[in-house]
Amino acid sequence: MNKEVFKDRRNKKRDMRSLWIQRINAGTRQHGVNYGNFMHGLMKENIQLNRKALSEISMHEPYSFKALVDISHSAFPGNKVAMAPKEGLAILV
Repeated sequence: MNKEVFKDRRNKKRDMRSLWIQRINAGTRQHGVNYGNFMHGLMKENIQLNRKALSEISMHEPYSFKALVDISHSAFPGNKVAMAPKEGLAILV
């Protein structure tokens, strides 16, 4: 029993980190930047926010998150802004 509890606590940490990364990736893709380039741009600008904080910002503070994406984009020229994703029925066309 104790081994299972220990293992599950460790798995929970891994699962939460994965969830945070997925949320950040979803937020960055709305602005045409992928997760890796976004994080690299933040690193170059020495913005030290952890993934949990970035995840919360992306969900609850969209304007603040957009500002972070813009800062990251200016710091790392590899952040090419792609076409914005299509919405609604335009996806099916």
